[in-house]
Amino acid sequence: MVPVSTTSEFLLADARAALRRRATEESRTELSRAFGAWLLRDTSRDSEFVSLVREAATRQGAQQDFHTVAILGFGADAGILAADETESLKKGLRRQAGRGVVIDELPAAFCSDAVGILGVVLGTKAVANTEITDQIVKWASKFLKKSYDAERAEEWQRCLFAVADLQLGNILNLSVPTSLGIADVRTALAARGVIEGPNGASDQDGQHTIDAAMQQLPDELCHDRAALRFAAVEYVVKAAVPVVGGSMPRPTKRGRSLSDRDQRVHDAIGRENFCTLANAEIMRDAKVKKVLRAEKLDVGSDAAKSCLNRIREANAYPMSREVSQKRSSRN
Repeated sequence: MVPVSTTSEFLLADARAALRRRATEESRTELSRAFGAWLLRDTSRDSEFVSLVREAATRQGAQQDFHTVAILGFGADAGILAADETESLKKGLRRQAGRGVVIDELPAAFCSDAVGILGVVLGTKAVANTEITDQIVKWASKFLKKSYDAERAEEWQRCLFAVADLQLGNILNLSVPTSLGIADVRTALAARGVIEGPNGASDQDGQHTIDAAMQQLPDELCHDRAALRFAAVEYVVKAAVPVVGGSMPRPTKRGRSLSDRDQRVHDAIGRENFCTLANAEIMRDAKVKKVLRAEKLDVGSDAAKSCLNRIREANAYPMSREVSQKRSSRN
């Protein structure tokens, strides 16, 4: 953990306030708003996040552009998509996978959009559809390494590209940058549970996050970069206590908080059932079926399975296949 001394509290408070202003400016794009809400996941931002996702899900055809799909992807990862919205995301992912990555002999604009790429990839992982995943992997493989290696790419963008690759199964073996200049980026992403272990935030990253927040003006950062730093600072501050020789707390296996909907589903099913039953068995229960329908999750659908998997990961419960394998080994 990172100790926050009394002498630095005032400076840190000013830095947090300035970061909050920069990260929540009205001039942000819809994608930047969704990204910031996904990073912070606090109650005051949930309504805006849901509104952005609901509106994005209504777009069809040519209106379902790259940013729209990325917004839905962040919503899917956060567990706030209804069944029909998940179907909209699937359509968007298929459409995106069919888009060319070169226009007039130049890379398409989305190839360098690190935030958008992360949203698309998280959405792909959330829907957990083998066909769509294969399509997105093939699509991303055409440009992701070039985007990562591009001279104009900033370190924080390379970090997001590497995390996107990691979420797709490390298909290109892109490394998460380890420079101190993006300690806050690693911290923010580790807090969201999308990187862990050797790729995650180190014990020193928390302190470097606080130092950077107090030393660099937020106006020097773009909105997405400011959102990453703000999310990292908030995570570190909330975990900070006076310690001697302490270290930064590590997130749990996924290190993420559940959405209100996922929490209601969790409470209805209970820890014991998650630890002893596979997803298919859980969804056969009449009570669970009723809860899922109330939450607009079709029983047996990809959206329902993803919801149960998020709950398992967030609470470090065994995954569905692990429950089945353990039972088989006993027989």
